Amino acid sequence: MKKLATLFLAVAFVSTAFAQTQTVGVFTNEENSFNGYTLYAPIPGFDTYLINNCGEVVNQWTSGYRIGLSAYLLEDGSLLRTGQLPSYAEHPFSGGGTGGRVERFNWEGELVWHIDWADSIKHHHHDIEYMPNGNILLISWELHSYEEALEMGKNTTQTENPVWCCQIVEIEPTGSEGGDIVWSWSAWDHLVQDTDPNKPNYGVVSENPRKFNINYSNGNGPNQGAGNSDWMHCNSVDYNADLDQIMISSAKFCEYWIIDHNLTTEEATTDAGDLLYRWGNPESYQMGTEADQTLFHQHDAHWSTDGIMVYNNGKNRPEGDYSTVEMFELPEMVYGQYPLSADGTFGPATYAWRYPQEFDAEFYSQNISGATRLPNGNTLICEGGSGHLFEVTSDEEVVWDYVSPITAFGATTQGNDPGNTSVFKTYRYAPEYPAFEGRDMTPGDVIEVNSWDWGCTLSVLDLASIHQTLEIYPNPSLNTFKCNPGVGEIDVFNTLGKKECTISTSFGDVEFGSDLNPGFYLVIFTGCNGELFKSSILKQ
Repeated sequence: MKKLATLFLAVAFVSTAFAQTQTVGVFTNEENSFNGYTLYAPIPGFDTYLINNCGEVVNQWTSGYRIGLSAYLLEDGSLLRTGQLPSYAEHPFSGGGTGGRVERFNWEGELVWHIDWADSIKHHHHDIEYMPNGNILLISWELHSYEEALEMGKNTTQTENPVWCCQIVEIEPTGSEGGDIVWSWSAWDHLVQDTDPNKPNYGVVSENPRKFNINYSNGNGPNQGAGNSDWMHCNSVDYNADLDQIMISSAKFCEYWIIDHNLTTEEATTDAGDLLYRWGNPESYQMGTEADQTLFHQHDAHWSTDGIMVYNNGKNRPEGDYSTVEMFELPEMVYGQYPLSADGTFGPATYAWRYPQEFDAEFYSQNISGATRLPNGNTLICEGGSGHLFEVTSDEEVVWDYVSPITAFGATTQGNDPGNTSVFKTYRYAPEYPAFEGRDMTPGDVIEVNSWDWGCTLSVLDLASIHQTLEIYPNPSLNTFKCNPGVGEIDVFNTLGKKECTISTSFGDVEFGSDLNPGFYLVIFTGCNGELFKSSILKQ
């Protein structure tokens, strides 16, 4: 394929009025946006795109299946994505987020592995997680009949539908197809009920906060309405290797959960596999009321550098239809458990950070969606229902703004009303991400049809041949940086490729950076003999 070229974006917006109104593509790309490559898989289409900050395609993968719903770029440059299998007699699951297939494509777009996880009793949906050992965690519906549910104490006044329970399965891929199940956990093994003392798991729900009340309903389940067997509607899974724990988001319980992966599959079926932690809706374990609920059909709960990040969709939020992105501090574990607060609920009391601080009627997606914290401290947000991807600073300034142009009919024409351009979630990868090593990142065209040249220009700084590291300390720094490179010149670039300063060096320590604003920078030292050294620094 192509050789490596790390792109730094220098953006200038033209002031001339356009002949038509822009509807899709990049609307904003400010200097303090985090430079990188954004991966997203439009729900209406079959393609996954890697674009630069100008919206130009750097790579594209095509599948024979619509996305089902998540996609990730791995460090070796391969794409791990989900696919939507059709629903039919052998695959009776047809809830929101239906997947059924996991695929891996190499950088060149060749399918190198896949697995179909769909039959009459199980079906993958929504999300997957790539683990450090190369295995894959997937969310699966696990079907249990109405009769099975009755035996577990399900309320007999509810509709006679089967129950789809949340199951997490770890798959070790084998060859080019299929894999071995090496670990699994099911919520079905951790139920409590208070309706029939003669049936299993009878107990006081509030005294069993680490189990799931099989009769809990927030109006969306369990089994409310014909065909609505998707009782928990789990929609994201994340793995923390340091803790060896798994986080799951449940939209219908309006909570995110943490379970212990450091168990055998057999141990995971016992009380040892009960929840380590849950947060968002204490009413689900009868330790609160509707007034205590703080998450509303949330998505994309995951560990972040600053805590737990969640896209709180806001569906049925008492204040109205408002979405927020929130960060939560996770309590310290005590004797292998996340402790309960004095009032019998799991802390903290509220979020540590939220965007936006004031509800915004223009920011709302009742389903899908996600957000990630970027290395420069900005937050990349996917307002999924509208396919709106945008980046905000800590001061809530929008510094990158993009609307997906992909509809069910393909790429739309610039200026047209795009209609359904929904996106499940998105990620941005830094230029130094290992997937890009040795590959040509020269961009192609934008995705939308008949778009205009709005003044986004690219200057290419070729880093492929720079294999030597410039030692800089302290890094990060609140004030200045020091190094001792020898005779030559140091160039400091911001994330858009703009040169901030040049420092001539000789023998001895060099001090620089006092005038740099907080943020990430690339430092390149050119020695007197033409040798190149590079380093990244963070000014705090």
